[in-house]
Amino acid sequence: MNKKAVLRWNNSNKIVELKFNSLEWSGTDTQVSRELTFTLPYNPYDKDFSNAGIKLGDLIYFYYGGKKKFTGTVTSREAKAEIGTVSYTAKDFMQHLLRSNTTIKIKNMTPEAATKKICSQVGIKTVNLARTKVNISKMIFSDQPIYDIIVALYRKAKKTTHKKYMPVMNGRNVSVVTKGTGSGVTLYQGKDITSATYQDTTDNIVDRVLIFNDKYKKLGKVENKKNVSKYGVYQSVYTKEKGVNAKTAAKALLTGVTKEASIEALGNIAAVSGKSINIQNSAAKLTGKYYITSDTHKFENGTHTMSLSLSYVNTMEEGADTESTKESSKKSSKKNKPKITNAAKAYYFESGTVFHSSKSCSACKNAKTKAKETTVAKIKKMKKANGKRKYKACSKCWSQ
Repeated sequence: MNKKAVLRWNNSNKIVELKFNSLEWSGTDTQVSRELTFTLPYNPYDKDFSNAGIKLGDLIYFYYGGKKKFTGTVTSREAKAEIGTVSYTAKDFMQHLLRSNTTIKIKNMTPEAATKKICSQVGIKTVNLARTKVNISKMIFSDQPIYDIIVALYRKAKKTTHKKYMPVMNGRNVSVVTKGTGSGVTLYQGKDITSATYQDTTDNIVDRVLIFNDKYKKLGKVENKKNVSKYGVYQSVYTKEKGVNAKTAAKALLTGVTKEASIEALGNIAAVSGKSINIQNSAAKLTGKYYITSDTHKFENGTHTMSLSLSYVNTMEEGADTESTKESSKKSSKKNKPKITNAAKAYYFESGTVFHSSKSCSACKNAKTKAKETTVAKIKKMKKANGKRKYKACSKCWSQ
């Protein structure tokens, strides 16, 4: 059965169906505001030609097979002087959580209760929030994006539930779902897949994790001995948290060889970022279960195709930075360390993993290259191939 893609526009509370030339519906498993781009016929010179008068902020709906898949507002438009097409971009309501910051203290609340409270600040309702039943004794966030705070809250619960979570938009409401659940889609070589590429890399390996307490005393370690023997030591650190099994949490940080792939295939609307998919493609070494990290569905001339980026590992975003406890804040203030805010200047090295508040930080003294200047907000957007943040704050020059 050939399911139809339908585009609709809310024109002054009158719903109008639009005849599009092409339409793309896309998203990723990080910063998950889904996007809709579409082109419409355009002729500014013919008075009898009906040009759509779509304005910025207008509501757009996308349906597939009779089911609503997208609700969003127009955020940009591009029209060319010559006769042809005009293109529009619409984003779902997750953009309000991505672009709105807040300062809040969470005390003795579950992530689901805290999410509902925070979203109400910007008039966004919640529905179907993943239930963790994990009590968060205390987390403080200062000038952080609401989206990142939600991720950080659920990431805290992940250490107890051992599940990974992802915020998504459900119409105009925010939901939080378990990441990596099956899409029910299997793609076959020679049938659905038109092209495929595969890559594996050791760039993201972590094969040993040292465990410390908050007094910097080493409590133990976990490691993948096979990988240490084969690839050498790639070490990370975990600081024990109250109510969390330190060994289990440290093991969760171990990462092996990263396997990634990208495919072009006949479209299946269920294959979206954050879901898992099964691939049968022995020629490109792709047979098995993969997680969708980005997807683009294209509808043009009555055909539906898709491009997917895939990962062999299901990962979760880092989320917002939390403020320190009162005790550590007092120690930091005595040393006059600046606080980490999105607007603060930050300095980093391409080959490093840490960002600094000043070029004069003692940790920069032996650097062979010149530190690059940016802001903390931009630093947070710099990601590794596995979606994790590339840089962490220097403990010597920032208030932790």
